Amino acid sequence: MRKNMGFAVDKVSEDSFYENLLLGISKVLEKSPCVSNVSLKRFSGVRQIDIRAWEHNNGVILPEDLRAFYSSTNGFLYTYDFSYDYSTPDDGIILTREGKIEINPIEGLIRTFGYETKNVAQIERFGAKYKLVLSRESKIFELISVDELAKVVLVYINSYSIPSIWLYSSPMSFNYLAEDFTTYFRMCIAHLGIPCWQYAVSKEGVPEWSKEIFQLIAPGVLNEDRNLVDFPKFNLDDVNKIDPNIFVMQASVGNDRVATLQAIQQNKSKEKKAKIIPKRHISGKPSKNR
Repeated sequence: MRKNMGFAVDKVSEDSFYENLLLGISKVLEKSPCVSNVSLKRFSGVRQIDIRAWEHNNGVILPEDLRAFYSSTNGFLYTYDFSYDYSTPDDGIILTREGKIEINPIEGLIRTFGYETKNVAQIERFGAKYKLVLSRESKIFELISVDELAKVVLVYINSYSIPSIWLYSSPMSFNYLAEDFTTYFRMCIAHLGIPCWQYAVSKEGVPEWSKEIFQLIAPGVLNEDRNLVDFPKFNLDDVNKIDPNIFVMQASVGNDRVATLQAIQQNKSKEKKAKIIPKRHISGKPSKNR
């Protein structure tokens, strides 16, 4: 039995667990004749000792919502096939695109390199846009690959910061997606896992073929003046509102997190005790007061 997501998950209630995560998205997709082969792969949760081992090896602490997520399911994979022509042609060949909501398992949450660094890490705000500046102390981990050019990453400004979610695309371009994992997962649901929806926050924008899919099964979602975190405005019958407690951790797990953080901080202190210049804490979340 797993109890790290705000409610118990056993063999009887496992279906309810995934239904709560997916917020009724399957019922929306099933209404479209363009969608077929909806599939959900299920994974066992990660042991706390293995989560702490990952944190120790990488020198950072997972945010509480992502830690609770991995405690209940080691990754996530929800897929479906989309076809522009849902009637069977004479030759029997139907061209399809794969819709997908995916989160790497914890062993796939690997560090990403190859980005430019400067002396001081910070997040600069220019109107509604954010610019990410990284330093040698910054750490980036891949949550999932979008395509061959882009990936969704968990960004730590430094080892002690609270991470945020960004789209990292070539060449060395970062675009802000969400302040935390729960918000990003909610955005995945809101965009129905349509391929390359994450490009909506980039200057390149969503590919034309992806826009066509939105027009057919999620019209109105890509309006330029809307908040990407909002749910689609089309009819979402039987879709539940997200329960913020779904990623709430128990107190004992939170205490483990604090103890691990303290241990890492002590180790860092010992390694750098010869330095006399104190570090300035930098938040990994964009400031809303600028």
